[in-house]
Amino acid sequence: MRVVPVGERAAVLVDHLASRTSSGGLDWIADLARGVERYGLGLPEVRRAATDLAWMARVAEQRYPGDLEWGAAGGVSGSRTQRLVLAYVHGQRLRFDYRFREILERCNGWLAEFHDDALILSFAAFGGLGSRAPNGLDLYDRAVRAPDSDRKSRQVALTAIWFADHLAEQPDTLLRLSDEMMARGDDDANIHYRRAAALRRLGRYDEALTEIDLAIDRFGVGNMLVHEQYAQERRTIIHTRDLRRGADEAAARLSDEMTARMDERIDRASAALEEKIEEASRQLTERVSVAQKLVSEGLLKMVEMLGLFVTLLGFLIGSGTVLVKARTFSERAIAMSVVVVGALVFFGLLRLVTQVRRRSS
Repeated sequence: MRVVPVGERAAVLVDHLASRTSSGGLDWIADLARGVERYGLGLPEVRRAATDLAWMARVAEQRYPGDLEWGAAGGVSGSRTQRLVLAYVHGQRLRFDYRFREILERCNGWLAEFHDDALILSFAAFGGLGSRAPNGLDLYDRAVRAPDSDRKSRQVALTAIWFADHLAEQPDTLLRLSDEMMARGDDDANIHYRRAAALRRLGRYDEALTEIDLAIDRFGVGNMLVHEQYAQERRTIIHTRDLRRGADEAAARLSDEMTARMDERIDRASAALEEKIEEASRQLTERVSVAQKLVSEGLLKMVEMLGLFVTLLGFLIGSGTVLVKARTFSERAIAMSVVVVGALVFFGLLRLVTQVRRRSS
């Protein structure tokens, strides 16, 4: 190991312990921790080795680490490195099996000792976002901003935000992290697979198809179950795109039909309203005409009656003058007769005028 290049030490250690991941015991985890301490592996190397060995143990259906392993790691002979390596392996085993609540509960204890560790924070974000815990997004932000963040911790954080479909900002957040990862050189098939799902949710189907095709091309020959997941995502993108297009076309047709019907109803309502307005205008014109006629006739009647009263007044004044100037009884009798006859004639004319107006109205 001392002559192995730094970039290959994790792979050599994995090859050395790989066969023991299918055995009944989990003592290989303690040996991995001792190898890390002996050869001074850095955090990225430790995380890479723990992840690869945890996956092999999962494939071999080896049991999870339990009280026996944690008791030994926490005992007198245990060290911080042993507990950290055990947390890495245990966390990856729970993540591979999507044990969201269990990994979140475990991380509550692990963070008490490894509170700044990016991979432990990513495990906590995975459990929090997967179980829709209120602090899931805060844990994710802490994980991606952690100073010791590396390829493995970012991959776990990317998977964590991929499961956060309850967040409206999930697709954009996933794309930002994947952009950062690719800029750092962390480019693999899984990143493009996650990006395809995010772009599909955003309705950017052509870009999503490009990403999933890149994922399929870069995956190459390997696990058929993973390949089928990629193929299923591609079918989902196409199916969703076709459904959206069909829905948009149906919505457009429905909108056109509704617009046409509304225009037709508006035209009918406008015509009926215009007809009512015209009828109301005609009736108003007739009523105004009748009112004007009544007013005109009333004014004319008043003028006629006023003329008769003026004539009567003149007649009475003239008759009174004649009566005053009369000297004999016979002259006065004649004058009084004229007054009486004139009054009778006036009342006769007044009655005639009012009767004529009634008949004409």
